[in-house]
Amino acid sequence: MNLLHVHSGNMFGGVERMLETLAPAYAGEIPIHSCYALCFEGRTAETLERAGGAVHRLGPVRSRRVDEIWRARRALKGVLANGSWDAVCVHSAWSQGIFGPTVLKSGAPLVRWLHAPEPGPRWMEAWSARSRPSLVICNSDYTRRASGARLGSVPVVVTHPPARPLASRPNARTGIRERLGTPRDAVVILVTARIEHGKGHDLLLDSLATLRRVPWEAWIVGGPQRAAEQAYMEELRAKSAGVPGRVHFAGDQPDVGDWMAAADIYCQPNRSPDSFGLAFVEALAAGLPVITTRLGAAPEIVDGSCGILIAPAKAAELTDALRSLVENPATRQRMAAAARERARDFCDLDRSVTRLADALRAVTASSLSLT
Repeated sequence: MNLLHVHSGNMFGGVERMLETLAPAYAGEIPIHSCYALCFEGRTAETLERAGGAVHRLGPVRSRRVDEIWRARRALKGVLANGSWDAVCVHSAWSQGIFGPTVLKSGAPLVRWLHAPEPGPRWMEAWSARSRPSLVICNSDYTRRASGARLGSVPVVVTHPPARPLASRPNARTGIRERLGTPRDAVVILVTARIEHGKGHDLLLDSLATLRRVPWEAWIVGGPQRAAEQAYMEELRAKSAGVPGRVHFAGDQPDVGDWMAAADIYCQPNRSPDSFGLAFVEALAAGLPVITTRLGAAPEIVDGSCGILIAPAKAAELTDALRSLVENPATRQRMAAAARERARDFCDLDRSVTRLADALRAVTASSLSLT
């Protein structure tokens, strides 16, 4: 099955890591061979090409520039005409609105992969709704429930995003700790989320500041991608001044697996719900107990055997959860073993891709695509 993913490509996060997982280097070509059509150059295109994916450049597109939209649509028309596509998948209302008409005119089934239930701007949602997909793939039960009637009569399937354990080098733990000057016996709390307010970095730093007598360090991996995120980063740096030398801002890192291998706990106390939470899956696969908020799809991934779910914005609960894991190595070890076991449910790539292929074949076989 040949699947073309049409995507903006101007940012890199959980969706883009999933697209990388579907590239030939990881998912192979059977039962799905993924190719990509991207609008913007940058990390996403480079990452997908390194993973063996064929990347077609459509050119940069701004939704207010009609000339750019028509040029990109012509480029996609050429890609569609020169390939044999069993389905074309869009990953946002933006890409559905801009490229949906071109896909439908080609006769290929249009699939919308819904990565979050929250609607975008009304005009964007209305624009995308003009191109009715043959199938909507929801990335979690939470997304399906929260989307509700907005999905209308379009067939819907829930498929957790295909995931894989992140690779790490044998000496990653000692190497990163030595580089940062982190003691071998320090308990490291890691977060690898985007630098945005909804991920709760500030709550984490506030709670850690109350655990001054406990031997911990915090590593914040990830960098700001927008102006608002840069302002939030400055706020986090100011908070970290209260615990000098114990918080490291590592910025964007290509080897996230190494950082997880070098840490002891993953903590991301979300203020707003994650529609899935690929970072949680990757942390569990690395054997890290996870502390997060009981919001969104987190309860679909983390249970009491491998982590701690806290109530939203409850600083006391977060502090207690951190203390319970930082001060009790036996509890961490027990949860670490359970975390790896739990991750197998999400990191069975063959099973995940086969399930996805079955859903896509059903669309093709029943000819649900509208023209």
